Amino acid sequence: MNYQPQQFVIFANEIHQACRRLGTDEQRILNVILQCSMEDLQQVSRAYYASYGKSISRLLEKETSGKFRDIIVGSFEGRYQYWARKIREAIKGAGTDEKALIELVLMGDADDWLQITEEYFKAYTRNVVDDISDDIAKKADWARLLRGWIFQMRYPRGQPERDAEELYAAAKGAGTDEDTFIRIFCTSTREEFAQIASAYQEKYQKSLRQTLIKEFSGKSEKAFLLAHDWLLSPAKGCCWIINDSIKGLGTRDRSLVNVTVLFRDKYSAEARQAYLAFGNLAKDIRGDTSGWYEKALLLLWQAQ
Repeated sequence: MNYQPQQFVIFANEIHQACRRLGTDEQRILNVILQCSMEDLQQVSRAYYASYGKSISRLLEKETSGKFRDIIVGSFEGRYQYWARKIREAIKGAGTDEKALIELVLMGDADDWLQITEEYFKAYTRNVVDDISDDIAKKADWARLLRGWIFQMRYPRGQPERDAEELYAAAKGAGTDEDTFIRIFCTSTREEFAQIASAYQEKYQKSLRQTLIKEFSGKSEKAFLLAHDWLLSPAKGCCWIINDSIKGLGTRDRSLVNVTVLFRDKYSAEARQAYLAFGNLAKDIRGDTSGWYEKALLLLWQAQ
């Protein structure tokens, strides 16, 4: 929504009032976030400085806790500042969080990557592409897909049937021709990729997604499936990440928080329907989370 400055001041005061009492009013904080995009919340943060001379993020860090705090505080950070910080966290230190890195890379389009690169350099005076490339230089097929995706160059080729045939040929036989998958995934427009997937289904009576599951395994399977789903529908890509984060033993909270902070304002309206491919969104969230963390996820993804 196109809010006037006065409304940002009102929102800032709502947050202030929610944190003044003996107990924090978490619902009141969530109500503000639900009415705002991530860009709006940056303006609320500015309005809070203007009104009270202090940081809204520091206030919320003090007044909230756990994974709920991660979502709330992250939501008031700039989208690309948050994105750059999470990439840095995924690759720094002794071990790389490869699953988080795969998601953080594949959620970005070409325009996103221009912004991420800029914010990463501002924060760390380092080149994000070099840092990622150095970190995954000797890794498997998923690493090659990530490097291709960062440099994605999409254009309409006008040959979806031929591309479908090339993908089928790349998967046929004893070994998989990963280069063909990477090239088509990183150069197809979103519109043409949908046509390629449709042509593949029609010609071979099975989905391209089924072929990916058969041909790849481990983190490479995860990476190619996410790239496939994100190209067809970012909302479905978000749902894939949510489902992958909560299925099986344990919840991968870092991934769940990241996709919520970065994309709930863009794709929550489509999420409940898109998630039907994986299950029931509300049921799955309730089954793996609790407290205000659960309530935040349900509300922010419009799952209730």
